[in-house]
Amino acid sequence: MKISGWIALLIVVLFQFGCSDQKSKLPDKGVSYQLNERRESTIDSIDYNIQLDIPSKKSEQIKGIETISFNLTALDSALVLDFNSDSTHIISVQSEGDEIEFKVANQHIIIHPEGLKKGRNTLTIGFIAGNLSLNRSDEYLYTLFVPDRASTCFPLFDQPNLKATYSLTLSVPDGWEAVSNGSLKSKTSRSGKCVFQFTQTKPISSYLFAFAAGKFFKTEKTVKGRAMTMYYRETDAAKVNRNKDEIFDLHAKSLSWLEDYTNIDYPFGKFDFVLIPSFQYGGMEHPGSIFYNEPALILDENASVNEKMARASVIAHESAHMWFGDLVTMDWFNDVWLKEVFANFMAAKIVHPSFPEINHDLRFLLAHYPGAYEVDRTAGTNPILQDLGNLKNAGTLYGAIIYMKAPIVMRQLERKIGTKLMRESLGEYLKTYAFGNARWDDLIQIIDKKTPLNIADWSQVWVKTPGMPEYQYASGEGAGKYIQKQDSVSKRTWQQPVGLKDFEISNQHYRFPNPDGTAYGYFKMDSASTDYFFQHYNQSGDSVLSKPVFRGAMLVNIWEGFLRGEGPAANQLLRNVLHTLPREKDPLLTDYLLGRLQSLWWSFLSDESRNRYQSEVEKVTWDLLNSTKDKGIKKSYFRTFKRIALSDDAYQKMESLWTKTLIIQNLTLSEEDNISLAYELAIRGKGDVKAIMQTQMDSTKNPDRKTKMQFVIPSLSQSEAERDAFFESLKKPENREKEAWVLDGLSNLHHPLRSASAIKYLRPSLDLLQEIQLTGDIFFPTRWTNTTFSGHSSREVTDIATKFLKEHPNYPYFLKNKVLQAIDMPQRAARLKR
Repeated sequence: MKISGWIALLIVVLFQFGCSDQKSKLPDKGVSYQLNERRESTIDSIDYNIQLDIPSKKSEQIKGIETISFNLTALDSALVLDFNSDSTHIISVQSEGDEIEFKVANQHIIIHPEGLKKGRNTLTIGFIAGNLSLNRSDEYLYTLFVPDRASTCFPLFDQPNLKATYSLTLSVPDGWEAVSNGSLKSKTSRSGKCVFQFTQTKPISSYLFAFAAGKFFKTEKTVKGRAMTMYYRETDAAKVNRNKDEIFDLHAKSLSWLEDYTNIDYPFGKFDFVLIPSFQYGGMEHPGSIFYNEPALILDENASVNEKMARASVIAHESAHMWFGDLVTMDWFNDVWLKEVFANFMAAKIVHPSFPEINHDLRFLLAHYPGAYEVDRTAGTNPILQDLGNLKNAGTLYGAIIYMKAPIVMRQLERKIGTKLMRESLGEYLKTYAFGNARWDDLIQIIDKKTPLNIADWSQVWVKTPGMPEYQYASGEGAGKYIQKQDSVSKRTWQQPVGLKDFEISNQHYRFPNPDGTAYGYFKMDSASTDYFFQHYNQSGDSVLSKPVFRGAMLVNIWEGFLRGEGPAANQLLRNVLHTLPREKDPLLTDYLLGRLQSLWWSFLSDESRNRYQSEVEKVTWDLLNSTKDKGIKKSYFRTFKRIALSDDAYQKMESLWTKTLIIQNLTLSEEDNISLAYELAIRGKGDVKAIMQTQMDSTKNPDRKTKMQFVIPSLSQSEAERDAFFESLKKPENREKEAWVLDGLSNLHHPLRSASAIKYLRPSLDLLQEIQLTGDIFFPTRWTNTTFSGHSSREVTDIATKFLKEHPNYPYFLKNKVLQAIDMPQRAARLKR
């Protein structure tokens, strides 16, 4: 459009939309539930044809043209498209080839009904793409449109229940690869650029549309007739070759299992996946083009069993989404947990055959219960199913309750109704709503029709109310079992069986609640039983204590009791863990114990206590690091040692490992390990930090890791002024684009050894939180607050957060919960520190 045309249009817009009466009727920012309902009832059969011209320089704009075709059933109000970018980035809007009037306001394009018609409409929009969700680097870019970020890139109806087909054409610099949901239709050269044209997709929700382009390597493999392509950035060819076959095989096994379980073929044709350095999530389930965090799939030579299980699980999780989330999608994002719980629930089933040596009941316990309790025990906990008035807040729904608690609840549902009925119900659910949308209550209705049980009542407590039950041993009437304590919600009963293992030795009763680890909640243990458990830990002659699931369940119980001040004191629990570690041979339990050791060491021990136990803690972890035969467990001990090492002797050991003058048998350190060692040496500040950083920078070969180091190094500086400058830089959104880098930097700033100097960052970090939500991806607000408070354990720190919330009585509910969750552990540490 010419300048004169813009002026004329502006006059029309001001006249038509400028009066205060009209202004008051503008749609809210984001997508309100009311707008969602209006559009869902009047718009259908949507098709997007999008063309983007991507320049070689990150600083240059991406120009686009899109054609939107849709069926419109009503003309009684303006048509509202979503575009959350600079209003000047809309260049033109045409209907059936003729330019029409429009207004850009409150992150929307508003079109008067006079420019439209009932029935089929076709709009053509010229625009400049917004950058917020494009994750642009000098050598590549990738999209992340979940939950409502597609509209930050191009105009559309950005809500999950308006599924559409997408046809994409990308013009990219010569030598770049490109991938999207659809299969590649053609690849041509034009004017020194490569043009990728992709076939039309099946109907998908807007947050699932995706593309990536850049300097990627790629490798292809066909497994049992299924062709797959992997795009990646890792430059260590040997490392890629060690992993690639397993990555392809895990995908093939997951898809085959899901096809068999659901009796529905993979719904989306082609199957590619893209591995991205510093990707914000473990993975993102774009149909036909899954994106992953590269280090989570391309593992080091000494990968632990937990890391291998995590890789298998994230692959199974994203594969399961092809059915649960992509084929059938939640109607509104308050049910986002529904797709996540199905994916996690199915992933747990899928990985079993690939790891027959693993105790999967133990793995489920440790992978879900501790993480769920971390949120559910806090004042900021939330129900699994939450209210959501506007999609702009959808990202704040994500967290441990969705990913950790919901699978526990789903497993309880399966045990309640049986595996056969569960599978039948899910099959009916998928077939009924295929390529459409559904709600949790739709599934409950399907199940309730098949069973005399009242699943709706059960769901009301477990899914629609927050918190966790607490249990205690009954004395007097009802003795001999654990019973639920009076609940915080009046008359709320958590329907679940709670087991008990008890026995008597020399007139002393020992009681161990929830011995199979299946019930959910806090189970108070008495001190005598706790002492007996640690004294006889994993004794082969004891049929109970030798069972890994039992040990895992009791360790979780004891930790929960400790955090409530009803268990051993911090010093005693530390001694128990040190006593227990040499006796534990299960890698899953070893990792859990090492996690508790690190928490105790940094959060719950005073400086005086750390000094007292320093020699013992370093000796135990160092000796086990050297004596352990299992390479994965050895790596776990290595990571713990470098995390807790404080003495001059331990520093010298770390430095010698870093310089390779000390070699530990069967411990192979990767480039990432060497970088992390250099970081730990820098934080301790006993050597020439600048020289250490420069040496590590010079020896780092991978360009992505080198670029990340350049960003992170200022946060490691011995100069408080330089660290202050690094924090100040994070106040600019453009410096927060690489969220994984930012979190690494924050972790360094707030390391426990530097917590005193980092207190001044706390209030400014809270002041930034609302902006973080608007500009960051879905997990960033939670990770920002958790990382900010993770290194602190003083009353002064939690008082800062409490004061902040008191000064903001109308602070957004979801973000307030994030703050309350983040400060829960520091609050407990301040009370329990010994």
